[in-house]
Amino acid sequence: MTRLPGTEPDQPAAAAPVLRDAVVGGDNIQITSARDVTINSRGIPRLPRLIAAGVVLVLCGVVAGMWPTLVDAARDLTGAPALAGTVTSRLYVTESVATRDRLPPVDHALLMRGPSFKQLVEMLSRNHAARVGKMNVVIVLQGQRSEPIRIIDVRPRVLRSGPVPAGTCLTIPAQGEGTEYKIDVNLDLQAPEGGGSRYLPKSIDLADGERVTVDFTVRAEHRWYEWDIEVVYVYKADGQPTSAFFGEADGQPFRVTGEAKKYAAVYGDPTLGAGYRAWKRNRPCHEPPKR
Repeated sequence: MTRLPGTEPDQPAAAAPVLRDAVVGGDNIQITSARDVTINSRGIPRLPRLIAAGVVLVLCGVVAGMWPTLVDAARDLTGAPALAGTVTSRLYVTESVATRDRLPPVDHALLMRGPSFKQLVEMLSRNHAARVGKMNVVIVLQGQRSEPIRIIDVRPRVLRSGPVPAGTCLTIPAQGEGTEYKIDVNLDLQAPEGGGSRYLPKSIDLADGERVTVDFTVRAEHRWYEWDIEVVYVYKADGQPTSAFFGEADGQPFRVTGEAKKYAAVYGDPTLGAGYRAWKRNRPCHEPPKR
């Protein structure tokens, strides 16, 4: 047979490809063409998915329930105090203070000029002035753990003691306020009045963030005292009693003293628009009432 130039004999038609399912790890992959790929995922059976979701919810509940305990443990490890306290020691109307020595010239001049209340408080602090007769201290305690903290007692701790100071005496007007729990202490006795073993009337339980206020009135007649506040508390049901100590806001201890028979210098009350005045020497801080 003669073929025309440029022509070829007919070729037999190619056989159609045979398609097979390819199973890869549980997915059924069907390939119908180079541009058409379908994956039919068998997925996770319904029952195991429900079980997994339930396990996750249970774990979340366990973690949520343990979270306060975990937070407490973290606070314990970092040394954060289980009990916090804020102390306020105010000066009251007609209250007097005394120092061991006469005031230095710079502080004498400050009194003569009429100091602000802040300047007066700072001057008394650096001269270690003590309240005469009695003083009032208010402490606000706050629990800082999810587990309640039981406060067993709140009591004074004597740091130092000595004869009553007789250097300088002056009277300062100010204001204060009452509070819920009151403790009245005579440091000359060194023990709670009434024969009890503690000063606080009853134990106080504090939850996380709860607060309680204790109002101290501390008295002294025969000696001078430096003191702070000891709070005895128990943290955790099986814990041992622990003490926390609180003093003045500037880190110094509180000071209270009995009144001397006479002082080297006595300053009179400040008058309106003027400073203190040097009142008398070698005399009592307050003249005894005339009969």
